[in-house]
Amino acid sequence: MTEAIIDPVILSTARLTLRPFDTSRHLTAQYVAWLNDPDVVRYSEQRHKVHTIESCRAFVEGFDQGPSRLWAIERRDDDTHIGNIHADIDTINSLADVAILIGNRYAWGHGFGLEAWDAVLGWLLNEYKVRKVVAGCMESNTAMLRIMQKSAMTPDGERKAHYLLDGQPEDIVFCAKFRTG
Repeated sequence: MTEAIIDPVILSTARLTLRPFDTSRHLTAQYVAWLNDPDVVRYSEQRHKVHTIESCRAFVEGFDQGPSRLWAIERRDDDTHIGNIHADIDTINSLADVAILIGNRYAWGHGFGLEAWDAVLGWLLNEYKVRKVVAGCMESNTAMLRIMQKSAMTPDGERKAHYLLDGQPEDIVFCAKFRTG
């Protein structure tokens, strides 16, 4: 695995194109509205913030330096931006922490999250050559748990009563996938 900043990577699947997030194309009022929608960010720590174009721009600019990546998830049939996925890459330890947000509600329940997830995990493990990919979510986030399970990630620990969700303690479940070969 290299520590150098790599060229932008575009990933394609049967139904999706994952492009490096482009502020002129993807940083829109619609994107900011996803982050301010309590249902969209229900299981995210983003739910505690009020997002603006400026705060989102600052987040995106954080990916300009270093190896970490932020992709916009677009449907191939009409180029609709339906969400984002990012990988925080730790080159020293050869691992990546991945997180996803499908913000477009019309895209929920169609398997787009798993399709994007598998594309990013495949690239990280097989092309970028990290040794381990990790992710975590609240235990009641069944959609994310299914994505991690269906992508062949394995349990990698948990933190009991780590966050509060609707005033109730919520466990965080972690999963991992290791590069083979």
